[in-house]
Amino acid sequence: MKSVKRSCLASLQPYAVAGVLLALAASGTAAPEGDKTAPVGRQIGYAIYDFEWALYQTPDGKKECPEGINKLGPREQFKALFPEGEGKKSIMETELTYEGEVWHPSGKIKEFPFHEAVSKVAFGLNLDGKVGATDFTSPDGVAGVDNQMYRALGCIENYRDNSSVLNFDKSFFRKNQISRMIIQLTDVDSLVNDDDVTITTYRGEDRLMNDATGNTYVPGGTQRLDTRWGKEFISQAKGKIVNGKLMTDSVDFYLPLESARDEASTWLIRGAHFSLSLTPERAEGMVAGYADIDRFYFGRNRSWSTHHLSYGQEASISLYKTLKRLADGYRDPATGENTAISSAMKLKMVQVHILPEQPARVSSLSKDGAPAGFKVN
Repeated sequence: MKSVKRSCLASLQPYAVAGVLLALAASGTAAPEGDKTAPVGRQIGYAIYDFEWALYQTPDGKKECPEGINKLGPREQFKALFPEGEGKKSIMETELTYEGEVWHPSGKIKEFPFHEAVSKVAFGLNLDGKVGATDFTSPDGVAGVDNQMYRALGCIENYRDNSSVLNFDKSFFRKNQISRMIIQLTDVDSLVNDDDVTITTYRGEDRLMNDATGNTYVPGGTQRLDTRWGKEFISQAKGKIVNGKLMTDSVDFYLPLESARDEASTWLIRGAHFSLSLTPERAEGMVAGYADIDRFYFGRNRSWSTHHLSYGQEASISLYKTLKRLADGYRDPATGENTAISSAMKLKMVQVHILPEQPARVSSLSKDGAPAGFKVN
């Protein structure tokens, strides 16, 4: 009988074998008696399919942006810096001068007005355990929220609801497998209340499973984990679940992104805490921590050209100056400057089955170059 099972497994494709092994392993591990909220095998995986920087927004934007949304984008700034009719200048003196400042910020280009969000309310978490003068209050009344990224991005059209570039970001994030970020919860005795669970982040390798419309992601798909090329995306922390909500200790969280031109970048949120509402099918909430400014800024510019950022009047030069001024975490000991900015990101996830790691398949060849055991005449 054992030989029959082996021959059956051998005839399956590798991914199917992985699924069978997963099912066999899971079937032998029962949930704790009396607790029907425990996932099979005391572990559950979720794949991120939607993200955006957490910006508190009012319907007309007047509360957070009383001076209006920023209108001096790259094109408007360029026109003001190099007015037509002031004599002929070379490309080096105009276009390349402006682009040079985008990629090598020096502060030499004229300072333009830039509107920051001024609302006292913001999404996020109290990251430093203090209530300071520049902190926010969450929409549900929690004081001490740290989210200076909101001040910087809150009045830029590209980051606000339904902007074209934000919708493009989400579309490419869902489509590109390089962006497939997974969280795995282990040691889970209950998805409702559990005072000791472990969270591990990974990059996945597979597309998400959606319904017939193509617009809704459904639970139950499988994911292989990229443990070879995706090592930098693997982080682990402890956490607890209270009334269905997961709260974790700090962990460095990397988010890989790829744009329409296949330009890949990785954002880094240092000292990140996950705050997620859990169900057996989905997880939703936020990750809050300190976003590395250079990774965010230069990754953004690689993903979208100055032309595309102009769609929503996102002037990179003005934004970089603002990010550096508002930076409030991870001081560089050499320069004394903060390198990261407090932030919060909204996340939506769908449940996935994480397949067991498979050993690398190595082709076994004879000295004649044929598969081992194959006779060459």
